[in-house]
Amino acid sequence: PKISDSEKAFISAGVQAKTGAPPPLPFAELLRAAPFWALVFNHFCSNWILYVLLAWLPSYFRDVQGMSLSSAGLASAAPWLTMFAVANISAWVADGLIKRGTSVSVVRKIMQVSGLLGASGFMLLITLPSSPAGAVALISGALGALGLTWAGFGPNHLEIAPRHADILIGFTNTAGTVPGIIGVAITGWLLDLSGGSYVSVFMLAAGISTAGAIVWLLFSSSEPIFD
Repeated sequence: PKISDSEKAFISAGVQAKTGAPPPLPFAELLRAAPFWALVFNHFCSNWILYVLLAWLPSYFRDVQGMSLSSAGLASAAPWLTMFAVANISAWVADGLIKRGTSVSVVRKIMQVSGLLGASGFMLLITLPSSPAGAVALISGALGALGLTWAGFGPNHLEIAPRHADILIGFTNTAGTVPGIIGVAITGWLLDLSGGSYVSVFMLAAGISTAGAIVWLLFSSSEPIFD
């Protein structure tokens, strides 16, 4: 006998209840959801500064600030330590805000937008003449601000699709690795074009971070797209 759609749904639900397997991901619904695309874009934007500085920071300290290669290597560690510290503190702050009654969506917007705009501001300040110590401080500020985003876009995968976060992170992390390819290459091209000046490099990074903040503010949400 032919099985009706309702009977198929009932059987599927029973199998899921026994196996614990999530239902299939409704890709069409996901691709129509603005919060999903805001998340994809923000993973890209949040990683632009990350990869550019990861690849070019020692060269910047050597070529622009006149540091020796060994000094540049040591100076490059400070910004990453700052990012590590702020990323952990931001998680504690975000959890505290949620426990005090702030909506999860608002908390994610605060952390992500503050992180990206803060990083953007520091990147613009780095374009101004500064001493080596000042440059280290400003870049530490940029990466420290970027650490806030780990309490912004990071947990959002679990919030908008609780049972499909693993698939979502696959989508967004693909976008997040693109800056490691094109961002590093574009940086080299801009440096060649400008005779070694990092001004256009830092301004581009600031612009991308600002764009991410605007998109996140307008379109992000922590409400589940589907169960």
